[in-house]
Amino acid sequence: MGAEDSLRLVASAGFDAIDYPLYDESKRLYFDLGGGRTDLSYAREMRALADDLGIAVGQTHAPFGYREDDGTVEEILGVYKRAAEATARLGAKHMIVHPIKFENCIGEYRREECFDLNIELFSRLAPFLKEVGVTALLENMFITEKKDGFKRLLPTIYSTGAELARAKDVLGDSFGVCLDSGHAFITKEDIPAMVGAIGKRLLALHLHDNTGERDDHLPPYFGKLPFERLLSALKAVGYDGNLNFEVRFGSVPEEELLTAMRYVHDVGVSFRRYLDGE
Repeated sequence: MGAEDSLRLVASAGFDAIDYPLYDESKRLYFDLGGGRTDLSYAREMRALADDLGIAVGQTHAPFGYREDDGTVEEILGVYKRAAEATARLGAKHMIVHPIKFENCIGEYRREECFDLNIELFSRLAPFLKEVGVTALLENMFITEKKDGFKRLLPTIYSTGAELARAKDVLGDSFGVCLDSGHAFITKEDIPAMVGAIGKRLLALHLHDNTGERDDHLPPYFGKLPFERLLSALKAVGYDGNLNFEVRFGSVPEEELLTAMRYVHDVGVSFRRYLDGE
């Protein structure tokens, strides 16, 4: 499904905003506005289409998957600058970014080293973000450990609320935080405490569910994530940003996608009413 068709489907399901991916799902390291398009004039076309459909680009998601040990750290600055410019042309203020990962940065191993590398990298991006009027939002992550034939998803850099808050405070006004509910559940975080630690730094969400074992990106209530506790914590910190759902419908036939998406939309309406005190 192309970017234009995706926009139309999201609008038909009743959503009033989207999280626009600036990468192709099979090539996540590279900037892509959809279908191999990298010309920023296409961003203006997509914004015009979104306007016609009555939806906004609430936030974008920058390319990701960069690692300290694969030689891409220097390249990422150019990619992020292009992504930030595209974000501005799409009419969005927020761009989600993943941290650069170190090999085996699990638990406390190489944690400060990885933290410092990310601060150094994102600090170099800050002036350009200010120039184009975009805020980069740091997303909480996990890392995959493969050992003795088994695979586990474990905490890594930016997995905790305190660490995300610390990074945003060091980096300044051109940065904020995006909380990914599924990632937090995988890394066994106390999600309400995490929200409390982030507080007003929280500017965006990636809401999705899982069973605590895999990054399934299920719709809410299809896994085990305690959404009631998450919503209560969001209300306590006065979160008033978008309720963005980062769900996958890989097994849903294309002719049933609209029905599936309308379910997620209706859950979002219920969440918003709770947060607004209705």
